[in-house]
Amino acid sequence: MLKRILAGLAVGAVSAIALSSAVTAQEFTLRLPNVDPPYSSVGELRYPNHIYAMMRTFEDALEGLSGGRIAVELYPNGTLGDLRENVESVQAGILEAATPNEGTLSGFFPKIQVLTVPYVFSNPVVAWEVLDGPWGKALFKEMTETTGIRAVAVGENAGFRIWANNTRPVAGPADMSGLKIRTMEITAHQEMVKSLGASPTAIPWLEVYGALQTGVVDGAELPIIGALQQNLQEVLKYATIDQHVYSLGFIVVSEQWFQSLPDDLKQAVIVAGKQAEIAGRGVSQALVGDVTSEFRKRGVEVTVASPAQQAEFKATAQPGVITWASGQFGQDYVTSFLDAVEAAEAELASF
Repeated sequence: MLKRILAGLAVGAVSAIALSSAVTAQEFTLRLPNVDPPYSSVGELRYPNHIYAMMRTFEDALEGLSGGRIAVELYPNGTLGDLRENVESVQAGILEAATPNEGTLSGFFPKIQVLTVPYVFSNPVVAWEVLDGPWGKALFKEMTETTGIRAVAVGENAGFRIWANNTRPVAGPADMSGLKIRTMEITAHQEMVKSLGASPTAIPWLEVYGALQTGVVDGAELPIIGALQQNLQEVLKYATIDQHVYSLGFIVVSEQWFQSLPDDLKQAVIVAGKQAEIAGRGVSQALVGDVTSEFRKRGVEVTVASPAQQAEFKATAQPGVITWASGQFGQDYVTSFLDAVEAAEAELASF
């Protein structure tokens, strides 16, 4: 009898544990949206969208690290609204996560615009050193504390952005004079365009094709991968690669939601975010060269600015944006950023 009772208790305990595991298997849900489709085709190659690569990596990593206690749901193609709406929902605690770029985030945390000082990063590795180092960590900590939005992955929005237009090739600042140029909804970008002698017009991403097609703008400031993905080569004649702004793509989460997690799951979110940002940066870097070649194949005349031309662009565009940023955020803050860039350059040169 005692053996049967003990056996029954053991079975009951196992059942209780199994039931408890089933209940806690999806203890939390994280919904992660984006506006772009998951995959893009470049010539004969098919790639995951660089932001979707971050999302998919984050999903797999977080569900694995949490033992299934956090279920991640991906919503590409704008099914939960545009980027700004997503971030508003995250800030309000309605949505757990979003995937904005620096343009979208600037509406909630204006200081992030200092990262868009034109021609400040000589290559992506310098940008990574700054973003992942003490200066970047302090910036994103301040964003969390002041907005309730936590950046858990700082990836690439296709890396360096490009100029493109339908009027003439752009090989130097003088070629920008008088052009009506689309920008993201970010003041720093508009100040850059003004410094180059062009007229900026803020247009949401999904409206860019129509604006170029109808002549509302002569050209646009664009992410190179996204431009091809949105078939903008159909409404563009010229493109210039000059490394003027290193563009970022984020995974952000609601700080309210993050703080509701137990410590082990908070750690899982942080680790999954680091995995995601590495994946996003890698896919972006791998794709840029193929996209540039595809632009040429599809009839877009691509100009790659020489070091001398880049220096001319920098001398023309950078001072005005630095002056504007200093007035907005303080000279000390801007100087601290420029010092961090200089330190990163020196670190990478110390081989």
